[in-house]
Amino acid sequence: MRCPQCHDEYEPDVRRCADCDVPLLSAGTPLPPRVDALLGTFHPVLAERILALTAHRGIAADAVPAGERVEVIVDREWRDELRAELVVSWSELVVRLPDEERAAVRALGGPQPGWYDPPRGAWIDRQGRLQVDPTDEEVEEDDARRALGPALVGIGTVLLLFAWYDGGSSRAAAVVLGLALIAVGLFVPR
Repeated sequence: MRCPQCHDEYEPDVRRCADCDVPLLSAGTPLPPRVDALLGTFHPVLAERILALTAHRGIAADAVPAGERVEVIVDREWRDELRAELVVSWSELVVRLPDEERAAVRALGGPQPGWYDPPRGAWIDRQGRLQVDPTDEEVEEDDARRALGPALVGIGTVLLLFAWYDGGSSRAAAVVLGLALIAVGLFVPR
């Protein structure tokens, strides 16, 4: 049994998803695609081409206008593969635009003109899969997650040092709080 929304798997006797509270589908039933991952923010002309490409391949996608730009949202299972492919073949996509639109897109400049938040590059990993570099926002999110654990350990250590030097009534509370912060900091996922 699988959830049609989050795609989690369940034992055969379970009938509803614990997280989504929707009826589960049997194992043989095809699951609806999830359109939940940002592929990128594009010039409207290029967004149309990308949506046509995803439709041709049978990949669920959606376009969300964002001012003069368009955000293309796809199923998270296809996101990285599509991004890597777009990085590698971006110039071909731009060259195929009509002359006037191609000139307008090229005037935007950048390594991938018309793609406002492109990854920095793509490469093939040891298993032969096309991989894509993370965006600046994804790098910042990862850095923030990595910094939380060490920050909690540092604050807990300062509290323990405070308790060591201060013999007042707040000593026990500082020791308990310091140890708790260190313990949480050590087990925060990285």
